[in-house]
Amino acid sequence: MNHTLKYIRTLIIMITLSLFGCVEDFLERYPLDAMTDATYFTSPNDLKVMANGFYRLLPRYHFQGRGNGAQNNNLDANTDIQVGTGPSGFLFQRGASGQAPPTDGTWNGNFTWIRQINYMINNARRVEVSTEANQYVGEAYFFRAWVYLNMLERYGDVPIYTEVLDTDSEALYRERSSRYDVAKFIIQDLDSAIVNMGWKNSTFVTPGRVTKEAALVMKARTALFEGSWERYHGTKNTPFAVQGQDGTEFLQMVEPTIQQLIDHQGSNVYREGGPFNEAYNQLFSQQDASSSAGVFLYRIYDVNEIVGHNFYDLVVDNAQAVTWKLVNSYLDKDGMPQELSPLPIDYTSLNNLGEHLDPRFRQSIWTPDRGPHQQIPGYGTTPTPLPLRYPQLNNVFSANYTSTGLRRWKGAIMDNNEWRNGSTDEVLIRYAEGLLALAEAKAILGTITQGDLDKTVNVLRERVGMAPMSLAEITTWPISYALENAFDPSESTIVNEIRRERLVELAFEGHRQNDLKRWAVFHHVVNDWKPKGAHFQEYVNYYNDPSKLAADGVNPDNTSIWTLTRGEDYDIFNDGHINPFFRNPDFQENGEGYFIEPGRAYLAPIPRNEIEVYADAGYQLTQNPGWF
Repeated sequence: MNHTLKYIRTLIIMITLSLFGCVEDFLERYPLDAMTDATYFTSPNDLKVMANGFYRLLPRYHFQGRGNGAQNNNLDANTDIQVGTGPSGFLFQRGASGQAPPTDGTWNGNFTWIRQINYMINNARRVEVSTEANQYVGEAYFFRAWVYLNMLERYGDVPIYTEVLDTDSEALYRERSSRYDVAKFIIQDLDSAIVNMGWKNSTFVTPGRVTKEAALVMKARTALFEGSWERYHGTKNTPFAVQGQDGTEFLQMVEPTIQQLIDHQGSNVYREGGPFNEAYNQLFSQQDASSSAGVFLYRIYDVNEIVGHNFYDLVVDNAQAVTWKLVNSYLDKDGMPQELSPLPIDYTSLNNLGEHLDPRFRQSIWTPDRGPHQQIPGYGTTPTPLPLRYPQLNNVFSANYTSTGLRRWKGAIMDNNEWRNGSTDEVLIRYAEGLLALAEAKAILGTITQGDLDKTVNVLRERVGMAPMSLAEITTWPISYALENAFDPSESTIVNEIRRERLVELAFEGHRQNDLKRWAVFHHVVNDWKPKGAHFQEYVNYYNDPSKLAADGVNPDNTSIWTLTRGEDYDIFNDGHINPFFRNPDFQENGEGYFIEPGRAYLAPIPRNEIEVYADAGYQLTQNPGWF
């Protein structure tokens, strides 16, 4: 049976069971449309109950991690700023076939959700209009936009459905709508969500529910994504270009959208810093995000309500490590590129980098001046407290190690009991993304002013004590922007610096891969790249100094701490940086590095089974470029 049809049939049964308890009784009493007339969609609470089910679409353990030491802080995996202990198959495709897989759970799963959401939207008119009812209808539009944006990012063109189809509906074989039309449809749904929903913490926007602010950011995200995709793939004439479109229409939507948000939110961003006075870091570690300024969508965890998680020990040595590419991206604390900085930057010292670079460096990446891991507030009682102030390059103390020597610090949980309680809320959409979207869209359009920077980029910089961005100053910088660093030599300085700002502010939040793809630089960044870690000598100086180990409470006679042999347990590049993939010849000094197919890697394939089902019924479902 067609997988899509199977999901739809299953969904009909699920809706019946969830709404009415017994499928047999339901079939005996009413057909589907009569049943909704008689027993459901009669009050706002009916809408709320159904909308509650859509919240399963929100990711769990999104930014933080999972227990048992298996952290999920890999949202930027398969990009240039995070790597594991071995090459990613997603980025290492030299010689790989372009044959599409037969099935794809994302394709089928998303259309299952779309049908369920359409069911609610099409029946919501039965409920009398009220502020409360509008909130839940707005949520339904938001979640349909959420699903379709996921599909736009993954597949590009997809069929658009607004009706509730049955298993014998001819419309099941609808052609793929153009990505331009899909993006316009998403914007339309988000406009409906914005009109219907309330602001955060208003009467019916109880903690954890979708907010008007979140919908505004999502609209800007969609417009920026499609606008920049059309612009850059069009100017570079890639196989993924949108004929007849240059992105201007979507890019021009961003400013009025985010201005509406700014008119409401102003410069109000989270500023509480915790034990280390690091507000940027601690934004992601709050037990109650309802009071976190600038957090617009979050998943609630509360062990007292039996919806806790098992996050703990977020700052650990684990398979997803930070690369030197991210370190190189930070400006100095005075707002100058590292290559132009007059400050005494020492690349062999993480502490020195923490002192002289953008404060977000030290609030994102572990620096050893924080002391041994087990002495950090909140980490002395974790299941595997570590006595070392440097990340492990082997697995002496726990099952994992940090392959690049660069451990993530952003989002450190400072509560001694939190790993037991599991009540830290999960940040999903925040103000910073919207502000940066406005800055980038106007920079691309060539209309950005210093006033625009002051109400966007500089609001974010001010709360961490970073020097403000000056439009007049950055245009004088004598620097080159390289494609392999995700910049664009053909673009203006301000466009490239907004790209840098976006990377620094949103690091580890899962935006990087989509950014690389919409800028049409994904293959430039990935191909021939060999990831690098920290300077190795700093680790040697620590682990081979008995006095330093003893000062941190480690018995210097414990030779198992440092028994690594070069070529067997570790290796370095000629410039002294750690080579996390040294065992693989392709990633050694003269290796070929990563490779993705430029004509294929920007979109996922359409499942072969779906194409065959269409063909069997006499219809055509087209495949994405480079796939067969």
